[in-house]
Amino acid sequence: MFSEIKEGLQISKEKVVKNHDLASTMCTGKVEVLATPAMIAFMEQCCVALVEPLLPEGYDSVSVEMNVKHVGAAKEGVRLKCNVHLKYRDNNKLFFDVAIMDENHQKIGIGAHERYIVNHQEFTDHL
Repeated sequence: MFSEIKEGLQISKEKVVKNHDLASTMCTGKVEVLATPAMIAFMEQCCVALVEPLLPEGYDSVSVEMNVKHVGAAKEGVRLKCNVHLKYRDNNKLFFDVAIMDENHQKIGIGAHERYIVNHQEFTDHL
């Protein structure tokens, strides 16, 4: 099942840092730079964008682990690029490498992310 989801798949997505992405706005700091939670959300959104179109009707992927380093700062208005690589797949477990760079190719964040493919109905019935 999920035969189209193969190791080696990649995607790149871009976004511009907005006011709602800033640490000062998210109350995670006082500086007006990209907040770590906003960076992580962008990473997860890009991983979802890679696999979601390949999932059959009624299936979804859920986040189970995130290991990141926020290594650079980005102010409001800076264009970010997120590169995602599906490094490994073990049945329903998906393991991604993720990197975010700014428009000057400076690293902003790097990490590894794990998602699990679930049947949406079965998953929500157990909640």
